[in-house]
Amino acid sequence: MQPAVMAHRGNSGVAPENTLAAFARAMETKAEWIELDVHLSADGEVVVMHDDTVDRCTNGSGAIAEMTLAEIKALDAGSWFGVEFAGEKVPTLAEVVALVGDRVRINVEIKSAADPMSSLKVVEVLKEGGVLEWSMVSSFGLEALVETRKHWPEGLLALITARAADLDVVIEHRLQWFNVGYWEVDEAVMRRAHGAGVKVMIWTMDDPARWKEFAGMGVDMVCTNVPHRMPV
Repeated sequence: MQPAVMAHRGNSGVAPENTLAAFARAMETKAEWIELDVHLSADGEVVVMHDDTVDRCTNGSGAIAEMTLAEIKALDAGSWFGVEFAGEKVPTLAEVVALVGDRVRINVEIKSAADPMSSLKVVEVLKEGGVLEWSMVSSFGLEALVETRKHWPEGLLALITARAADLDVVIEHRLQWFNVGYWEVDEAVMRRAHGAGVKVMIWTMDDPARWKEFAGMGVDMVCTNVPHRMPV
């Protein structure tokens, strides 16, 4: 069985990451999932951006947690990537859900893991958009996943890590997915994960020549910046 493809921050190889343009282009590929990152704005809106500041991916500056949604929406999130994306806005999670619907599944990475409201609001947005059961919530912070489980006991939860040894944590906390750096995965890791009923997603693997290698190991999903290049 071939691994599923997850588009990292949308099709971020051809469009500015974590924008509606990137997610739209991901849906033009064979990606079954999109991955995105979220923070809460000062007024409690779930904003889609990787960094905790707007500095790298917009023409503005400042911490997302200290800016209102209106202030964030006033920024240009596309020109840094290319002139054809000038005027692209920072989306909310609700806007992404409205765009993709049930055409592709969503993996929401909670960045502000120490804020318990992040988990509650993410679950609320996914539920209101009708895609909760179709989605995944992931984080580098175990506390965010534990909090998410309170609001979504049956949910698909994934620990993100750069260490194969963290599979112990995944098994201990009965998480369904182990989202681990591709360089940490080998056949022994795959056997142990699958033996415990855990699925494995590798990140961020952008080399099409290695697709068969990871497929042969039984990797369940490949997260990539270039979903359009993967030989699915």
